Amino acid sequence: MFEVDRIVTIIRPTNYMLTWLKRLPKAVDSKVLQNLQKDCTALLIPAFDGPKQARAYIEQIYQSIFEAELTSWGVPKGQWPVERSLELFDRFYDVEFHSMVYDIAYLEQEQREHHG
Repeated sequence: MFEVDRIVTIIRPTNYMLTWLKRLPKAVDSKVLQNLQKDCTALLIPAFDGPKQARAYIEQIYQSIFEAELTSWGVPKGQWPVERSLELFDRFYDVEFHSMVYDIAYLEQEQREHHG
């Protein structure tokens, strides 16, 4: 396996976010909402010494993540929360950091080259 020098960051919608989405004029189907908590956005961010540095990085770019998430969920800009603060971002999303990232495709390619 080839270890990737990155951190995987999972942006998982909270129940607060799902409740907010249900209140929109064109509410998302509740089954779709449940699936959105299972198939979440995963970001590769630079490797850091610990979760505090990774969190500080996310705090620098959270606005872009927030807007990308709202767009991906099909929320029209006119219905976005006006104040998209870090505090609201934290209410809408749980952010997870995973430091062990492996590229399995690299291993498969290596095996094909040696056995192929």
